Amino acid sequence: MDKNRRSFLIGGAAVATASLGGIGYTFSNQLTSSRALTSHSRLPVPELLDSSLGEVIVTAQDMQHEFYAGLKSKTMGFNSSYLGPTIKLYKDKQARVTFRNQLSEPTTIHGHGLHVAGRWDGGPQNIIKPGEQVTYQFDIIQQAGTSWYHPHMMGKTAEQVHAGLAGIYIIEDQHSASLNLPSVYGVNDIPLAVQDRTFVNGVMRPYSVTMEQIMEGLKEDTLVVNGSIAPYKEVPQGWVRLRLLNGSNARYHRYRLEDSSSFYKIATEGGLLERPVPMSELIMAPGERNEIMIDMSQIASRQLLCDFIGGEDLWLSLFAAKPQLALELRATPELEAQGELPEKLNHILGYKLTDVAVERDFVLQMDMEGEQQSDSMHAHHNMFSINGRSMNMKHINHTSKLGQLELWRISGEEMRHPFHMHGTSFLILSQNGVAPADADRGWKDTVDVNEGVTEVLLKFDVPADRQYPFMYHCHILEHEDAGMMGQFTVE
Repeated sequence: MDKNRRSFLIGGAAVATASLGGIGYTFSNQLTSSRALTSHSRLPVPELLDSSLGEVIVTAQDMQHEFYAGLKSKTMGFNSSYLGPTIKLYKDKQARVTFRNQLSEPTTIHGHGLHVAGRWDGGPQNIIKPGEQVTYQFDIIQQAGTSWYHPHMMGKTAEQVHAGLAGIYIIEDQHSASLNLPSVYGVNDIPLAVQDRTFVNGVMRPYSVTMEQIMEGLKEDTLVVNGSIAPYKEVPQGWVRLRLLNGSNARYHRYRLEDSSSFYKIATEGGLLERPVPMSELIMAPGERNEIMIDMSQIASRQLLCDFIGGEDLWLSLFAAKPQLALELRATPELEAQGELPEKLNHILGYKLTDVAVERDFVLQMDMEGEQQSDSMHAHHNMFSINGRSMNMKHINHTSKLGQLELWRISGEEMRHPFHMHGTSFLILSQNGVAPADADRGWKDTVDVNEGVTEVLLKFDVPADRQYPFMYHCHILEHEDAGMMGQFTVE
């Protein structure tokens, strides 16, 4: 996430301020400037499937994909050779989505960020066997925002996401539609699923992890955006809205423009912020989504760069990061400009601490003593835990009550962990005793935590029973697969 990493213009010079674990640092943009990088290919934009037009059908299948022209890599995809279609949902309307499994192995499809009952959540209990399909039929009760879907198969999530199984949900509502934000899909409203992969002679290396990579999470060396490398996109001469998804297994991302100029953050995972927040950099943990706006009215092209930064010590890794091109925006008068940046985006009604009925503590733990011989994910299941207990499909860790306000205190050990919970969105109360910056005062479902305590306020408005409970877990996928996960019911 981007806690206190806002940008300020001081005396006409841009200075970035980073607050990591409650400690502030300031450094000149001269340290992070870079020459323009070269774009190689046109950005692929996923097909848009509109749930208001009827049943949406998505098929998971073994495929081959050309990241580099003429060189085929073994992949998986939803309705395509890599990744999947964008599915549009509407608040206060029912959606019907059928997932078909034509893979050679079982999978599940989790709606990451959706406020739907456990039956439709797609956790590790919702297994779809090869040759079978499942139809999810649920009501959309949450406000406009950007969510995503991906496998949640116990012990196989990291491998299946790595192969290409992921896609984006866009939720729309009447309020968002009234704001005149950029909203022409694939033209000035563009989804970007950003990941990292390793290539050998232009072919993606199949998923394989060492013990060290299980402990730290798999971090690879080449940026991949919507299944492409160093892409460009022709856009109108006006405001452009980018929906950013950090879909990496374990990499933290830092986004910035090549000239260190400002852009505006308008939304977190669960919806619009109250007002746009200007910034010159944005740090995102795995699983997080953010929406940003870039002004292309007075410039022919802009490059959005992405730095890979580590999860162990974000501050030190800022200086070691090597920029890669996430997307080059090329303004063209041939496309009609549409949309604006409103001064007011949303009204977020907060929670009252006096209404908290239950307080819970979660400590994400790693047993470094157990780092021994085998590289098997399953052999080290007990090395990863939350509150001293590794994931057990037969054990319910706690029960929450429908509509009950809860305070969760979350901390991590050994390194930073992106903590994600199913079934709801939360508001950050504090991190390491510090209130959230304006850019983080929005609805979220994934939060970056470290040894300090992160406090969040939340309640659940949809049920989850013992057959189909909700999960909470680290969203470093290797940690999740290895047991840093728990499950709970909502009654």
